[in-house]
Amino acid sequence: METDAAAPAAEIRDLVLRPYAGEADLAASEGYKAVRWFFEMERPGIDVDRPDLLSLPEGLEVRPASRDQARAIWNADHEAFQDHWGGWDMSEASFLRWVESSEYQPDLSVVAWDGPEIAGAVLNNIFAEENDELGLRRGWLESVFTRRQWRGRGLARAIIGRSINLLAESGMDTAALGVDADNPSGALGLYESCGFVVTERGSARRKPLEATS
Repeated sequence: METDAAAPAAEIRDLVLRPYAGEADLAASEGYKAVRWFFEMERPGIDVDRPDLLSLPEGLEVRPASRDQARAIWNADHEAFQDHWGGWDMSEASFLRWVESSEYQPDLSVVAWDGPEIAGAVLNNIFAEENDELGLRRGWLESVFTRRQWRGRGLARAIIGRSINLLAESGMDTAALGVDADNPSGALGLYESCGFVVTERGSARRKPLEATS
């Protein structure tokens, strides 16, 4: 997890992904300052036939994910993001909430293995109720990660491409994801090179609190 030596000892934090008109000015007037930018991105052309988005690095393979692998996938996901901005709840209660929720859809996960080790994965979701309400056929690349030992080999591109195809095979016509614009691994540029475009912009904000005696 990244640390911020300039952050005050006490503060209020706020994350706004879809600000309404005038919301930024109102937040600024209340003492909130944007410290991080986040984007939502979509790829409307969902079928992928580009070899560079499908070819796995030598020695790696994608195997179907199963529920008994949930803990290993959870641990690998959180390890991959441990030096990123923000914080992660690694408690047992948090794990159980995830694995018992509708967000855990192992049949939509694309997990790359190097022998017994997870090298990286994309945890995909289709939120059927949301799609019905909005009249969409949209799938989400909810978490995209590559563990450090396997970075720089094109793995992320390969599992992103396979995820897009998997969502297309599941009846979706749009793939979407969220990204920290300052992600230290260069995720924004990676997603743009895979055909995603920014559709929504938001920010994380802080408001320092005055010390009270």
